[in-house]
Amino acid sequence: MRAWRWWVERVHRPVDSTPFAWVRILTASALLGDLLRVAQLGMVRTLFVTGEHGGLGAFQDDTFVLDRVLGSQAGLVAYGTTLVCMALTAVGVAVRPAIVVGVLAYAQLGHCFPPGDRAIDRVLRCVLLLLLFTNAHRRLSLGNLLRRLPPLRTTARWAEDLLRWFMVLVYLSAGIAKLMQQPRWLAIDGTPVLYRVMTDPLAGQLDAAFWWDHPLLFRVAGWGTIALELGAVLLLTRLAPWWALLGVGMHLGIFFTMKLGMFSWGMLAFYPVLLWPLIQKVIDRRRG
Repeated sequence: MRAWRWWVERVHRPVDSTPFAWVRILTASALLGDLLRVAQLGMVRTLFVTGEHGGLGAFQDDTFVLDRVLGSQAGLVAYGTTLVCMALTAVGVAVRPAIVVGVLAYAQLGHCFPPGDRAIDRVLRCVLLLLLFTNAHRRLSLGNLLRRLPPLRTTARWAEDLLRWFMVLVYLSAGIAKLMQQPRWLAIDGTPVLYRVMTDPLAGQLDAAFWWDHPLLFRVAGWGTIALELGAVLLLTRLAPWWALLGVGMHLGIFFTMKLGMFSWGMLAFYPVLLWPLIQKVIDRRRG
């Protein structure tokens, strides 16, 4: 009973809901920006109108159930629904219904074209579902103003613990996968793996000829990447904010050197929870 009481007290201990509100805003905004980029490129109908003569319907799987009801326009409906729901989630209006409907529509987009349903898409859906069980919808929310409701300033601690554990799994599995699939990440000779990744014409943005004479830079950065990902267990300790600062640097580096869509911004959307202790110290010092 003593152990059970300790567990209940831990998971129900209140924590500040503000970082979760920022996770809500940034996660929805990252997804919203990614979908709007598709519209900017004029690719909405090409990607999401299914059928024999249009779109990528040849790739859809049997779980794209909207197609059975709405026919060839199902992809467009799922796309538009996701846009609206993520906009509502970001501004804080009808957040919980918007997340439920938005995640379902978002998942249907994945079934519309399974090869395009990336790991970051699945990660974002998981975190959005987690936010359903927090008070993120009642903090930094336009809905509070419209309905004249007071903000909910705390939420249960278990959500923070679960988000941290989820991020440990994501980063740790990424580091292990790198070493399993390509052991030369740790090599001290030959062409660095990170150089090949960042100069790949399909995903990299660096000039292969210009950077060829700087292998040590890529080798050390590659070692650092592996160390950071395998060190993600630190997210379960008090060192989490300091690990997060390194993680921010890694994701910004990925954004400026590679073409991976919303990956960097999608992952950074979770960092307010990790960085909140440092942010609070800065705020307290300025107020003091």
